[in-house]
Amino acid sequence: MEGRVDEACELCVFCPAERLEAHPFHLELDVFRPPERQRAALVELVREGNGRVSAALAEGQTVAYVAFQRPDPFERWSDDPSGRIWELGAVEVTPPWRGRGLARRLLEVGFATGFFDDKIVIAQLLSWHYDTGRTGVSAFAYREALVRLYQGVGFRVWRTDDPEIAGRIENALMARIGPRVPEEAVAHFHRLRLAGRAPWDFSF
Repeated sequence: MEGRVDEACELCVFCPAERLEAHPFHLELDVFRPPERQRAALVELVREGNGRVSAALAEGQTVAYVAFQRPDPFERWSDDPSGRIWELGAVEVTPPWRGRGLARRLLEVGFATGFFDDKIVIAQLLSWHYDTGRTGVSAFAYREALVRLYQGVGFRVWRTDDPEIAGRIENALMARIGPRVPEEAVAHFHRLRLAGRAPWDFSF
């Protein structure tokens, strides 16, 4: 599935591994790891069937992407026999292409496929991944911008005692519960997010 934001930028929705591999990452797509290492990791994720990646392609490069994946085995969210819990693992737009709504559009078209209608997608907002240096905003302001972005595609903030999230007030847990998720899967998600109160838990 493909589309266009404007004449200069093409959206590749749930991009095949070969298409991702054919488009080098822009040099400033480096929030999570060096660009080519991130591209290689996402290509492997898609090729192994453990994730879905949508990308904005321009001038022969990837200039923005959204990555969904199954939770890492060491995280509490992977304790999910139903396989319905997925994670919004990364959203990144290279600085020269920011301000055009690419992140919002990539999220919208991914959810519009219906693939996540029977799934719970979590998003862990972790302050050490915030691009505060280049945006010039505080970690609190960055978190609030992410909250607004994700709320626009159906996420909401949920309290959790997961130590990695609850350990800093600049962090947050968000989740989008699809319209066809069974009640037992929703109940299991709520048990996971409050699996045992952490000593440094913040409410929102």
